[in-house]
Amino acid sequence: MGPTGTGKTSFINLLSGSNLRIGRELESCTNDVQISQPFEVDGQMISLIDTPGFDDTNLSDTTVLNMIATYLSYSYDQGTHLAGVIYMHRILDNRIGGISARSFRMFRNLCGEASLRSVIITTTMWDKIEESVGEEREQELASKDIFFKPAIEKGARLARYANTVESAQAIIRSIIQQSTPSITLQIQEELSSGLDISETRAGKELAREIFEQMERHREEIRGLLAEIQEATRVRDEESRRELAQERSRLELVIHRLQLDSSNVVRGYRDALAKMEERLRLADSATAAAKLASPHAGAGTAPVGETNTRDNKPIRLSYKPSRRQRTAMPS
Repeated sequence: MGPTGTGKTSFINLLSGSNLRIGRELESCTNDVQISQPFEVDGQMISLIDTPGFDDTNLSDTTVLNMIATYLSYSYDQGTHLAGVIYMHRILDNRIGGISARSFRMFRNLCGEASLRSVIITTTMWDKIEESVGEEREQELASKDIFFKPAIEKGARLARYANTVESAQAIIRSIIQQSTPSITLQIQEELSSGLDISETRAGKELAREIFEQMERHREEIRGLLAEIQEATRVRDEESRRELAQERSRLELVIHRLQLDSSNVVRGYRDALAKMEERLRLADSATAAAKLASPHAGAGTAPVGETNTRDNKPIRLSYKPSRRQRTAMPS
């Protein structure tokens, strides 16, 4: 998990040999939850889960929350357990701005306090900064309350990803070698207990942030109205027209935020329905392929494939060939 442009998908592709789509600079290409090809580290089969950021350039925060919550809830109900969570932050950023701070708040509300011992806060882009500068920023991130210190005090660990296989594997090892073999995130517990997405801590945090965004935009509009009146008084038609266009743009943003806020629960249910349909189509395609090739061998099953031994669908996970399967969102 983490903001757009922190290198989540590149990290996954490098480790797993997958070919998940990668965005350029700060433009996101992760428009859905994606699962890597399974790969082995120290004898254990690993699957990494790639999630869109809450600052996604193509998706609203409500849509992103619904996507992540749908996958986590559905996979939990299917018996798929997480071993840990990797949260990525660019060491290039000399401070946590509004977007990064908001992303980390949502992350903590998704995970809950009890899961922080299984969280690795991973700084990226070390190959694009002088090491001494990066070390100063790393120290600041770890030692100040406005950054990652509160999470680290509750058990989260800080790690560096140096854009190498070795540093990536070290991060994975630090998770699979921990004493707790699996974790349940707070939002998984909340949704499993019957809460609506809007009643979860993450849902409430998102609703609060949407309300604050709307209030900021309304304040901006009030300022624009005063400027429009002044431009009208002095007969500055060009300025009046530009200010009116900006007012219309902000009003449209507020309208979209209102829709997002009112459609949180419906959006989550729609996301669940889409997932069910996607899995149904995958199961149908697999069944048709088996009919066409009756001697196809059984083994590690891709997403949605049917287990030939007991004819049960394997939902959104991979069947490991050795030892315990471990899934980690990134």
